Amino acid sequence: MACLARSTLGAAADPVGSTSSANSSQASPDLNARILGLLLGTALGDALGGPIEFQPREAVQQLPSPPAVWRDDQILDAPARLAARQRLRLRGYQDLRPTPESYGQWNTNALPGTVTDDTRHKLILLHALHQTRQADAWPLDRRQFAQAHLDWPKQSAIALRPDYIALAQDWLEEWQFAARWILGDRKPDQAKPPERMWQGLPTCSGQMSLLPIAAIHAGRPDHAYRAAYQLGFFDNGFGKDLNAALVAALSLALTVPLDPAQPGTAWRTILETLRRTDPYDYGRIRWTTRAVDRWLDLAMRLVKDAERRPARLFAALEREFQHTTKWEAQVPFTVAFACLAIADYDPLAALQLSLEWGHDTDSYAQVVGAFIGALHGPNLFPADWTRSVTDRLRVDFGTDLAAEARFLAELHALAGGREIVAER
Repeated sequence: MACLARSTLGAAADPVGSTSSANSSQASPDLNARILGLLLGTALGDALGGPIEFQPREAVQQLPSPPAVWRDDQILDAPARLAARQRLRLRGYQDLRPTPESYGQWNTNALPGTVTDDTRHKLILLHALHQTRQADAWPLDRRQFAQAHLDWPKQSAIALRPDYIALAQDWLEEWQFAARWILGDRKPDQAKPPERMWQGLPTCSGQMSLLPIAAIHAGRPDHAYRAAYQLGFFDNGFGKDLNAALVAALSLALTVPLDPAQPGTAWRTILETLRRTDPYDYGRIRWTTRAVDRWLDLAMRLVKDAERRPARLFAALEREFQHTTKWEAQVPFTVAFACLAIADYDPLAALQLSLEWGHDTDSYAQVVGAFIGALHGPNLFPADWTRSVTDRLRVDFGTDLAAEARFLAELHALAGGREIVAER
């Protein structure tokens, strides 16, 4: 059997921000809380955005306490940030999305706190990690992860519900084609090369699926990057680098010190890590600009040009991404960091802003939620939100979010600075 000590990728040093907790044999209490904050924040972001995802603005504005439609003269100052925080609402799906959708919610008139595919992809990753641990089959590799995409729907939480079976089949079709190819199947009606997924576009698949990897390699961005890069068989083009770098920065967010009076200090370190973590030297490829730099630079330039006016930021995002579906890898990436920056890194104000541009709202908010949860911990979020999303995950998918956070903290301790994803 493979074991943690046999990992082949453990030699590289991390560029920024390693902490003593990353080197200890047991995760610190603070790290445990931050890991829970990451999982809770990303699930909450998904649940906040799910009911309004890709819905017409006119229909969204008919909801009680709808997201703001910003006027060009409105400035996001301190009172406006407070108002943004107060607009956050966990909604049910009955008004705009009452019918189950394979890529959305899986229950009729789904209750507040219900998640979509942005969280279910993470449940598949967690399933793969559990299976690998139980089988003493470390290190996890992309073949095991591919197999998990075929096995996850066979769990009793899915297999005993005929309505879920059909929804899962439709939702995972593209991922399962690619998974079978990774596993060596070449039957053309069952397996297709991963490079074919979504016409080869770089998408936000890795952002939906791979964020929990940050917890295993908390404080070790290089390790987190390589793990995400190797597991992301569904990521294409610059999306492989962009999504892996996002996981790397998130691993640093779990350990970087936070001064609530000066959050910008922590965020500068996180963004520096995002840029500097580049173990495969994307930044040195001639005659090209690394996607991480291109899209982060764009986010910061749009924020500067907006002069604290969200309406101007949102209009610029519309122009920039007018020819996209708006779930391509660069879109949630740019939207998330632009909303954080224009909100002066006020966590809940940024979370609300990530919903107010519209479009793929759950994908934008789940990225923002992961970062602010990792940095601030679970107590950032109101207790009733926490109960809602944890109750729905338990009832709908048999998932205990707190237990999963403890499991990831245990894997972090077991990793002990070694990488637990095989480069094969």
